[in-house]
Amino acid sequence: MAKSTTDLPHNLVAFVNDPVSEQIVWNVIREMNMAYAEAKMGSIADTLEFLKESRSPKILIVDVSNSELPLGDIEKIKEFSSPNISIIVVGSRNEVGLFRDLKAAGVVDYIVKPLSNVLLRRAIEQANGIKSEILKEGKLIHIMSATGGAGATTVAANVGWLLANRRFKRTLVMDLDFLYGTANLLLDIKAENAYLDILESPDKIDDYFTETILKKCTQRLYYLGGLCDLVRGVQVDINAFDALMTLLKKQFNYVLVDSQRDINEINKVSMRKADSFIIMVEMTMASAQNAARLLEFLSVEYGGKKIIMIDNKNGLSSSGAITKESFEEVIGRKIDYVMPLDETITLAAANIGQPLVISEGPLTEILEEVADDVLGKNENQAIAQAISEKEGFNFEKLKNDILSTIGKYMKK
Repeated sequence: MAKSTTDLPHNLVAFVNDPVSEQIVWNVIREMNMAYAEAKMGSIADTLEFLKESRSPKILIVDVSNSELPLGDIEKIKEFSSPNISIIVVGSRNEVGLFRDLKAAGVVDYIVKPLSNVLLRRAIEQANGIKSEILKEGKLIHIMSATGGAGATTVAANVGWLLANRRFKRTLVMDLDFLYGTANLLLDIKAENAYLDILESPDKIDDYFTETILKKCTQRLYYLGGLCDLVRGVQVDINAFDALMTLLKKQFNYVLVDSQRDINEINKVSMRKADSFIIMVEMTMASAQNAARLLEFLSVEYGGKKIIMIDNKNGLSSSGAITKESFEEVIGRKIDYVMPLDETITLAAANIGQPLVISEGPLTEILEEVADDVLGKNENQAIAQAISEKEGFNFEKLKNDILSTIGKYMKK
């Protein structure tokens, strides 16, 4: 069934802080006969609130006239936007330095108010030109288990839920196990076979058709998967699958792939397009042996990409269990995260089709850390610090001042 227009992105949304600018944007929208476009009065805060609640428009016009830190505000807006959004900034500061900084940050254009129909229309046409080239992509995280049942599906579903619902990223959980995939059960979604048709019909792959087969879990979380007939299987056209993965990376901030354990052609496409990998392991010699082989394979075939190693079900008593130190010695690297065993929460969440991270606890805390690692939290903090310093804003000084004030207040 086709999606309603409310599920599709606006072509253009503008937030400006004066009625004259709002009217000019509306004039240009009408001149260009743009459908699904609107202009409204609003601040940076209103823009962020819109992006948190709604799907990112293809083109966003934002007004930084009242912003003390325009670069920082644009970076915040980008954090809540789809990867291929085009941003046009308007403002009152006629500064060459600000223009260059905004362009360097990926903004299409910076227009100094008062706005004119000609300049605004030219910027929108330029943005549409960039859209046609589709230069930006989201990130694909390929998740695999070193042994069966090591938790790849659990991590894909739960980290995906966190990215969408607590980090406000448009996220897709994609299940590549067409025979026995279960990611849908953790997200309370019925597995359907509609998208398997795409994999056998390359001519059907386009933006609109992929929109019709995505299953919506929450405002920003989607699922894509299906179960094929166990006798017939699915005859995947690798070129079609490659095109589909390329398209999905342009539509989502993050695509989390719950992969098959086989190193088949489908998995190789996903691995090639992946920005990073998550390998799930258990403290057994079999898992250590397979993990070591996977690490060697990835270093040879897809070297240079980030790899996150997670020990799942830590604390599970098993005759084949080995120590973490022995495991790390076998694989030649450290394990990044350890997920404690909590069968009660895990089974309860799976049985009711609810991500376990909805509940608080040690497992949720670890998965929150994994989500931040996927986001590159440390890298984002470094960027924010650089922007603050460039704009004369001392974050550390502000933090120390706040702590000092709180200390004085407590003494009173």
